[in-house]
Amino acid sequence: MTKSNTGDYPHRIVDSQQHGWLSRGDGIYEGYDPSEQLGDGRLEPRPLAEIEAQFGQWRPVVPPTADELEELHAAYEAAGNRAIGSAASAIALVYHQARNRFGPWNADIDGTAAYAHRTLTAGRPGSWEAAAIMDVVAFGEELNYPVASDASAAEAGPDPERVHQEARDRIAAVVRAWTLSEDRYTEVPATLSRSVAAYADERHGVEGWRAIADEWLQPGSPDRENVIGTYRLLYDASAHFDPSAITA
Repeated sequence: MTKSNTGDYPHRIVDSQQHGWLSRGDGIYEGYDPSEQLGDGRLEPRPLAEIEAQFGQWRPVVPPTADELEELHAAYEAAGNRAIGSAASAIALVYHQARNRFGPWNADIDGTAAYAHRTLTAGRPGSWEAAAIMDVVAFGEELNYPVASDASAAEAGPDPERVHQEARDRIAAVVRAWTLSEDRYTEVPATLSRSVAAYADERHGVEGWRAIADEWLQPGSPDRENVIGTYRLLYDASAHFDPSAITA
């Protein structure tokens, strides 16, 4: 992709290897790779032509479409109090599919994980949401592979008590479109959070979290780690978000 006909450069771009880049002006972009060790992920500023030569074709980071947001809301409605479990399951599914696209797991375990990590976070790498989504991926893995941790267990499907599979698949399809389209990329963690919060606030008001999350994800549940991880990321944008619910 090239800059627009007006000569404007996009504010953020993502290359074919799922590195995120931020404009520093005059067509110069600085990148960041969140899969690297803290402090080692910075990619030196360089022009678009050099990014394309080294990392492949790039695409601009853009907002989600109205149809995509409508599809997400429909999936949350179908899932009911399994909406949060279904969203976590979907994120983990997209993560593992990204690992499979990169190459055989046993040939380059670190490389496949790094690529999948970038796939979900390239829209705004380094943000707190980009860090928080990996906790949700871990929870989604628990739901997707309730018996065994290896990828072959995915054939058994996610835990039906906590995941609405049709809704999960619809959410995953939207996230795949955000991350794999050839002409665009949509930031995942904060965008998904805003979509969940908007649905919960509009449909359920103050009872939003109770309506979209199952009993094991309610504040006070023994599964404190996953309560914090999902509530913090997926409900942060809600007008009814209560930080004391996960800090008390």
